[in-house]
Amino acid sequence: MAEASDFFALLAAIGGKAGLFPAGGNLARKAVNEIVRAQLVAEGTDLEALRAIRALLGPAAFAEALDGVPAPKTKALLTRVDPHAPALAQPGDRVKALLALADGSRAPAAPIARPAKKASSRKAPAPAPATPVETAPADGKPAPRKRKITGRTALRVSEER
Repeated sequence: MAEASDFFALLAAIGGKAGLFPAGGNLARKAVNEIVRAQLVAEGTDLEALRAIRALLGPAAFAEALDGVPAPKTKALLTRVDPHAPALAQPGDRVKALLALADGSRAPAAPIARPAKKASSRKAPAPAPATPVETAPADGKPAPRKRKITGRTALRVSEER
């Protein structure tokens, strides 16, 4: 059975002995930024996770990592952590809003209060026209029912006239 490596433990070990890896400083910065960006764009990242990541990294490293997130992904992240925030058109404004949410200087927006629906303003249906009362003929036979003629029958009737 192959040995499973815990890469986060390996990164912690390398970080603990950074003096052994002087040439890897820039690579370590890039790796941290990529790991943080991957977590920021992940579906499960909410406001609490955003604030925890910022607290772990510090403001400068967090801002650097957030700055590298693509514009469409920052829009999705902002929508996820603050669903009621007004839409921001500029990517820089979205990054500023995310930084403010992460450091706690801005609270998530409250839901917009919608006005109560008005009662239906539909008019009452018009009363049906009164049907004429047919009187029975004097011979005692019931009056023939009138029917509406449509389709081919109407065409034949109109040709006969």
